[in-house]
Amino acid sequence: MRFFNFGLVALSGLFATGLAAPAAQGEIKARELASVEVDVLDTRAEQVIFTKIQTTIVEVKKHTSIINSTVEEVGACGPCAAQKKEKIVSLVKSEITIVVGLIHALVGEVVELLSDAVEIVEEDKQKIVGLVLELIFEIIYTIQSVLKTLSITIFELLGPLVFVLLTVIGHLLTTLNVLVEGLLQLVFQLLGSVIHLLVEVLAGLLPTVLGIVGGVLSQLDLGGLICGLLN
Repeated sequence: MRFFNFGLVALSGLFATGLAAPAAQGEIKARELASVEVDVLDTRAEQVIFTKIQTTIVEVKKHTSIINSTVEEVGACGPCAAQKKEKIVSLVKSEITIVVGLIHALVGEVVELLSDAVEIVEEDKQKIVGLVLELIFEIIYTIQSVLKTLSITIFELLGPLVFVLLTVIGHLLTTLNVLVEGLLQLVFQLLGSVIHLLVEVLAGLLPTVLGIVGGVLSQLDLGGLICGLLN
């Protein structure tokens, strides 16, 4: 990456200067040292973002796979799905609670990077958006499968936990948006292509959901975009 390459060149230059110059003239300027530190820091922070999101996705999939495998078994037995409804709902709530904890931890780790100077190039921005969407869709499709199998709404499945889940995802998006300018808009634009899926999964909750995130959306000038997606 360009920051890493620049950092190596800068370090090599400083090292060569130190060897060539006498001790009296070989002191490294503070400004040059600061420049190198910032470049290395930028590279490290950028790599950390990728790694942390990827790690979270892997962990989240461990829990969604438990839900999916259970739903597949119940779906195959047909009528017995209704009999096992209570057990499945309890399992899903337990696993989604863990997923919420994983995303919350990711938000905390990303917040720690906010003080670092990070410049994300367009190519890397697209990769981060792709990872975020992978995380969101993994959760959405898992929940959709449960709702279809049990013929219930998301609130019947998760109760108030659904708002905790939506809130922590919202926190992740807004926090990443500080590091990756325009991330929120890109994510919402891409989600627009599957708005029918969101409407299906969030059936009956959209007014409440939009009320919760309305303040954030208006500040980010995304309110018009959301209204357009729903029309």
